Amino acid sequence: MSKDKLMTLSDEAEALVLDELRVYMSDEFDVDIGNLPAKFLLDFIIEKIGPHLYNQMIDDNEPWLYDRFTAILEDMHSFKKD
Repeated sequence: MSKDKLMTLSDEAEALVLDELRVYMSDEFDVDIGNLPAKFLLDFIIEKIGPHLYNQMIDDNEPWLYDRFTAILEDMHSFKKD
């Protein structure tokens, strides 16, 4: 994985996600994976899928941000002195 990771998880969050991945693989595929394969899978998901999710979140928030900043600018103009 590159040095410039899109995201990093705290140790606690990573441990939780790794546990969830191991349970998922066991429940859905009847495959027991250890810590290292789970870590590789998590890294793969973050590297390959993470950018798409990140970009989608940016796209989803853009209209809200546009509306919010437009409202702030309108409010600022109301403070102008004639």
